Amino acid sequence: MSVIERPPMQSALPIYHKSIDWDALFERYPVPDVFERTRWRWSADQIRAFQNEQFLDLMQTGWQNEFYRRRWSAVGLEPGDIGNIDDIVKLPMFDSDDIKKDQEENPPFGLINGDVHKRMQTTPMKLQTSGGTTGKPRPTLYAPQEWEFNGLTHARVLYICGVRPGDRVQIPHTCSLGNAGWCCYKACHDYLGALPITTGTGAVTSSRRQIEIAREWGTNVWYVRPEYATQLAKVARDELNFDVRDLKTKFLGCGLGPDVDNAFRNQLESLWGCKVYDMYGTHEMGMGAFECQHQSGMHFHEDSTFFEVVGIEDGKAVADGEIGNMVCTILHRRQQPMIRFNLRDLTRIVATDRCECGSCFRRMQKMLGRSDTMVRIRGVSIWPQACLPAIKSDSRTTGEWLCIAERNVRDGVVRDEMTVKVEVRDDAPGWEGLKEHIEKRLHSDLGLRLNIELVPEDALMEWSNRGREGKPKRILDHRFEKK
Repeated sequence: MSVIERPPMQSALPIYHKSIDWDALFERYPVPDVFERTRWRWSADQIRAFQNEQFLDLMQTGWQNEFYRRRWSAVGLEPGDIGNIDDIVKLPMFDSDDIKKDQEENPPFGLINGDVHKRMQTTPMKLQTSGGTTGKPRPTLYAPQEWEFNGLTHARVLYICGVRPGDRVQIPHTCSLGNAGWCCYKACHDYLGALPITTGTGAVTSSRRQIEIAREWGTNVWYVRPEYATQLAKVARDELNFDVRDLKTKFLGCGLGPDVDNAFRNQLESLWGCKVYDMYGTHEMGMGAFECQHQSGMHFHEDSTFFEVVGIEDGKAVADGEIGNMVCTILHRRQQPMIRFNLRDLTRIVATDRCECGSCFRRMQKMLGRSDTMVRIRGVSIWPQACLPAIKSDSRTTGEWLCIAERNVRDGVVRDEMTVKVEVRDDAPGWEGLKEHIEKRLHSDLGLRLNIELVPEDALMEWSNRGREGKPKRILDHRFEKK
């Protein structure tokens, strides 16, 4: 009895791997080694032309999106008013507060995401959230192209920093609703031939076990929060009598934040005996800016995201070299488009020429802090993250600090004060002169005398992210609380 052959039945399910034209995707956005040999070395004119092409295509999506159509129409714009990327300044900016408002009024995902239920009938979707730095985490949706870019942009960065097939990359970020762990996992597994060791944070895999795994399985690259990297080195020394420099690590990939004098970087490089590359990303764009091996500024990821730097108060473009808010337009996003999204992260552009690495991708200094965490103390604007260089200027500190703003009323006079709590290492030789040193350095850096309170190691653990999910909290503003 013969078996009758029948043609395979076609599935009606939204199968992920059939939802992308992979050849077209990689032709437009090359994979890491091809990217490094080609687009990474384009001239500034070539980059701008590509951005313009992508931007005009993105604008068609924008006009079909109710969130943007309402915002743009409200300021009198019509589709024909935007002829090229130079016209982007005509579009109103928005920020995370606008997304939260949209999602509250149009739950759960907002007008910015369109009809999610309908689209899911034909398109696989992934849900992630912001880190909740400025409040309740907000949901962000990814269609297949957006999800791939999380891995692809991260893979390009790791490749340029030196990751190659066979490397073993330890990832102390949990693959959960946050995005960092997923980005690095996909980069290694899907695009680099590197082994992702997804240990998760210290809350998932203890710091001691993190080090044991690295020794047993041959970890030679880490993608890790810098504060946790110092904690890992301490645990290795104190609990395992092991020097992490013996791991022979290629490099650490970290978001160093406002480490303008490289004190934090130097400490980490001394602890680990390897290079530390600064990286900057958000959950919407993936990896947005990063250092190449020459470390002369952080290259914007120019072909996937268009960056502007604008004034904090007026929203107008600032000159290169001046500090302002980063505004991004993510050129590849069609699910939850991001067009002139004010990240409210502070930086300045430091270079627009060709780098020694061969790239013309513009370079920013660092992520200097968040403008929405700024507080005014006696008329002076203070960004809590700007305390980092002073805190790191003395090796007796753990590098952890917390700013506390309070309002005092004495004899009818209102006076705002800020106290900076600073952790001191348990093995510090002594505390003598440390308080005075930090006071003097902060006065020099910030232009204001602040109160310094030295506290023992781990006293600020509640607000730190050492081994846990999320970013550290650096400011508690008690001035407007009811008493």
